Amino acid sequence: MAALAVTGPVGRQPLLSMILFGAAFLLMAGMTRSFPAKMTPRMGFGLVLALGLAARLMFLAYPPANDLYRYIWEGAVQAAGFNPYLYAPDHPALAGLASGELAAIHPRINHPSFPAIYGPAGELLFRLLARISPSVWVFKGAMLAFEAGTLVFLGLLLKKKSLDPARLLLYAANPLAILFLAGEGHIDAFQVFLLTAAVYFLAVGREGRGSLFLGAACLVKYLVAVTLPFWLFRGQGSWRRLLLVLPCVTFLPFVLEGGGVAGSLSVFALKMHYNDGLMELLREMFGEGALTAAVVILIGGFFWVWLVTDDPLRGGYLAIGLLLLLLPTLHPWYLALIAPFLCLFPHPAWVYLQAAMLFTFPVFGLEYHAGVFREVPWMKPLEYLPFFALLGIGLFRRGPLGFADERFPPVRTVTALVPALNEEPTIGRTLRRLASMGRVQEIRVADGGSIDATAAIARDAGAAVVSAPPGRGGQIAAAASGATGDVLWVVHADSVPLPDAAERILRALNENPQAAGGAFGMAFEGSIPTARLIARLNNARAFLTGISFGDQGQFVRRAALERLGGLPDLRLMEDVELSLRLKRLGRPLYLGRGMVVSGRRWKRGTVWGKLGKVVFLFFRFLLERRIRRGRVPDERYYRLYYPGR
Repeated sequence: MAALAVTGPVGRQPLLSMILFGAAFLLMAGMTRSFPAKMTPRMGFGLVLALGLAARLMFLAYPPANDLYRYIWEGAVQAAGFNPYLYAPDHPALAGLASGELAAIHPRINHPSFPAIYGPAGELLFRLLARISPSVWVFKGAMLAFEAGTLVFLGLLLKKKSLDPARLLLYAANPLAILFLAGEGHIDAFQVFLLTAAVYFLAVGREGRGSLFLGAACLVKYLVAVTLPFWLFRGQGSWRRLLLVLPCVTFLPFVLEGGGVAGSLSVFALKMHYNDGLMELLREMFGEGALTAAVVILIGGFFWVWLVTDDPLRGGYLAIGLLLLLLPTLHPWYLALIAPFLCLFPHPAWVYLQAAMLFTFPVFGLEYHAGVFREVPWMKPLEYLPFFALLGIGLFRRGPLGFADERFPPVRTVTALVPALNEEPTIGRTLRRLASMGRVQEIRVADGGSIDATAAIARDAGAAVVSAPPGRGGQIAAAASGATGDVLWVVHADSVPLPDAAERILRALNENPQAAGGAFGMAFEGSIPTARLIARLNNARAFLTGISFGDQGQFVRRAALERLGGLPDLRLMEDVELSLRLKRLGRPLYLGRGMVVSGRRWKRGTVWGKLGKVVFLFFRFLLERRIRRGRVPDERYYRLYYPGR
């Protein structure tokens, strides 16, 4: 990083800058993996914070980006009594400023014919800094101070969550944040600081301060607004959440100065594009309808993430990631917005994409030496193809970014929980298979009031039988009470696990000590084509979304139950609820095919009618759960699914 600091700007020697930038990312990755595990959290966070501040101070004299000259100009314009949303830098009314004390600033402003694009919170910051001094040193010093604040709040958040101090290196030693925020002085440093402060205060329950900071972050560059639904619609909340709108008063000075607060935002959003990923594909597919397609994908993606993500931090991270991929313009410093979240949810794909911004450096070289700004043809494939490949690989296995966070203890035994109601024809073979598994320490059958020989068969098979009111969630919870196995494994009475299923559960959990649980893939008995299709859809849902159904052999560590709030005591949809709770602690494991399920229920009535009912109840439950904040009337779902009971 020291070498990169003295070779700037990037465009002067793009090849050397590319090498140094890539090497700095490799160094960051190596530091995170070799960070001393025995260091106390206080010493660890102090060391990382000191490293991060030192790295940023090295870039204090780094040549600023052209954007910084626009910040200085727009601050000075406001100090002179003009509205930057109405007056572009080349406006004749500003000719006196352009030839006066700002004569050295004006020629370096990019897009001088366009009015301001930044939000009112950013513009007021420019006004304040310009009143202090319309100089590079003051503006860059402010951005460096915001970066220091981001490191402090990130460290406090990680400490609050008892996470490894090495995680902070993913921002403190992040070359992209150091170079483009501290070095070039982009306003994104202010936005990231406000967002990180908001996330910290909201995560520790200080809703007033958090809401104020979040509202202010949204009014710097507007992108942060995609995180609002995840903080607004969670828990009971309080009136303090309404403080989110208070920063809107930052619009007032510009309204009073002649109106107009949109500036050239629509021009940049609708007519310009650079280094875009998915948007280029959408333009190839839909032509002029690409923007409409992008909006549809964004809304659909945000809605799905909002439905299935309980953790607002994870929800905000996913929403920002989707937005960045669909932006028509993606400058390297835009990725700084997701960088703080990678300390919480480290993913190799996003770390790679940040590092891959080195492939845009030849563009800066062309601009620096020839005054022309245009993409190079080979740039995007090198950025995006490995990125999407890493995203796909992440569905199959966890990435190499490991940290010494809190981990669950090893597991050695399994307790099988079998909810049953009038399962005389099927439960015998299920119990025999479970009894043949050496790692299944005990089998506990929860009988929901059977009027056939279900309970007798279970006792004869050596299972412990407990009685519970009908309803799978309550029955499973009753069976779990008193269980002694390290892992609780839900096995429906009409399902037969493969012989090695229990062994695979233990192996997977011990290989992934931070995972709380997961599920198998399933197949129906017989060879009915529609049943095979339904099984594939079930498995695809569990694999892609982490949401499994009960007949997929869900399993959970007993040690994780307290953190999950226990097993969900719902008469129906307890499997979906358990999946969503598991997702709070990370992506649930998916172990592939492990359960063979009776297809008897799909033989009654029309297959597509039953499939439609399942899909309808699934999405209705997700929506009602979110709207009612978890207080779902599960009795209604039970009666809708079992109308004859």
